[in-house]
Amino acid sequence: IIQKLKVKKIVMGECGHQHKAFMTVSDRLLIGDLNIPRESVMTFLENLVFSGKIEFDPSKNDFPVTLHDPCNIVRNLGIVEPQRRILRYLCPQFREMTPHGVDNYCCGGGGGLSVMFQTNFTDWKVNVAGRIKFKQVLEAFSDQPGPEVKKYVCAPCLNCKMQFRDMLAYYGAREKSGIIYG
Repeated sequence: IIQKLKVKKIVMGECGHQHKAFMTVSDRLLIGDLNIPRESVMTFLENLVFSGKIEFDPSKNDFPVTLHDPCNIVRNLGIVEPQRRILRYLCPQFREMTPHGVDNYCCGGGGGLSVMFQTNFTDWKVNVAGRIKFKQVLEAFSDQPGPEVKKYVCAPCLNCKMQFRDMLAYYGAREKSGIIYG
């Protein structure tokens, strides 16, 4: 199919596991003519944002924003800066969590845990795995703790998004602190 479609490049979306598989394992599977260049959506979007081909208005994003670093994308693959450069450019109130980058805490959704066992796994996901991450998010927004100012957690991984959905709902973060995710 790759040859039939004359694919020139594969851009990986925001799934941490897919990133790891396509950036590392596929070198052993896609050989010869099938070894097509692959690129992370993070670097692809960074190039697009800074190319000048699309006009952006950062003033439309003038609210507090922080970034969660997905384990597979950041720690395992070392893709740390493209997403930060994009957010710094597009979001005037971008702030880092502490720690961040390769030292950032896992959200607790790794390995697909965020989507498994929906009926009986939530307590473990949010009370054990997600509790330290939730505290880290609150600290990133500690200068504006109430719900009056809307705050945004950028989580560029599907498993992480699922974990943030459950974690923020469990702790009532939207109602108590104005925190949403995406």
